[in-house]
Amino acid sequence: MLAAALVAAGLAGCDRNAAAPSQIVARVNADEISVHQLNFAMAQMPRKAISNSEREALVEKMIDRQLLRQQALSLKLDRRPEVMARLEENRLDILAAAYAEELSGRTEPPGEDAVARYFSEHPGLFAGRRIYRLREISIPEDSRAESATIAQAEARLGRKENLADVIAWLRAQPGLFFDQTVVRPAEELPLEAADRMAQLKRGDTLALRLPGALVIYEVQSFEDAPLTWKAAAPSIKTFLKNLQAAGAVKEELRRLRSAAGISKYPIPDK
Repeated sequence: MLAAALVAAGLAGCDRNAAAPSQIVARVNADEISVHQLNFAMAQMPRKAISNSEREALVEKMIDRQLLRQQALSLKLDRRPEVMARLEENRLDILAAAYAEELSGRTEPPGEDAVARYFSEHPGLFAGRRIYRLREISIPEDSRAESATIAQAEARLGRKENLADVIAWLRAQPGLFFDQTVVRPAEELPLEAADRMAQLKRGDTLALRLPGALVIYEVQSFEDAPLTWKAAAPSIKTFLKNLQAAGAVKEELRRLRSAAGISKYPIPDK
């Protein structure tokens, strides 16, 4: 995240030697690092409460980056085709993200009714929230053989075979599977699992077909840890807002694609 913040700060930029002295936090040869650049870098960091020592450390990293940038320019590395391609890809990514943020800003924040409805419709995440100790078995679907293994594993679980027998059978099959014990609160489980898991007892199992894998959970123990409406409402609002923003971007892409002239050509072999 810190590296991303530094890159973002560099893209924010400022006119060389244009800032007033009070607006400069460092000078690196002929280049300046401004307060605006520092503030922009700090704004990209996940933790908003930043100490003075952390700000000082961030300035030092920005100085190091500026020194490296100056050397790269002195060697004309910005003219290398691979560097130019990476710079252009970064520019395109930033512009696309800027328009997505613009669309997000146009969406209406979710109302209290929508937040309350989400709270009541997902008791496993809130009123009935638990922290689970689980045995988690994951079978990736990377090949045709693994797809066949997943189908057979699902059939065995559907017949209520004992999980220990299913695992013994898996060990005899080609391909990998992962078997581990984890502690997860409900919100760290796949969304479709949280409410179903809240209905399970110790020793019960739940199998989920996720994109690219079959995941089997066995409940070893759990601790009730409900969230009140007051505690949950802010995170629900954020989640619903992000969901609306993602939907707006998806709808806009559908509109843009239908209106654009798009031609696709065979991808050349390497």
